[in-house]
Amino acid sequence: MLDVENNNDREAHRRALAVEGALLLLIDGLAARGTISADEAEDMLRILSKSSDFSAARASGSLRIVDQLRRLRGGDGLVTPGA
Repeated sequence: MLDVENNNDREAHRRALAVEGALLLLIDGLAARGTISADEAEDMLRILSKSSDFSAARASGSLRIVDQLRRLRGGDGLVTPGA
């Protein structure tokens, strides 16, 4: 019984990491294309990064990308050039 619960916990954790990874890719892609603003992307990434230290570490790369996008767009975090 305990082994089944451990397997279920591992499976749920594995799936949660996969969903988080997909969200990070999606947010990065939407921000890079200009579909969402750098400010919107940063807001979403901050929410993801608050869930755990591991999530914060995973989101830090995306936050750096969003910061670079903001600088490329002249410091304007609200601009959405591709929208």
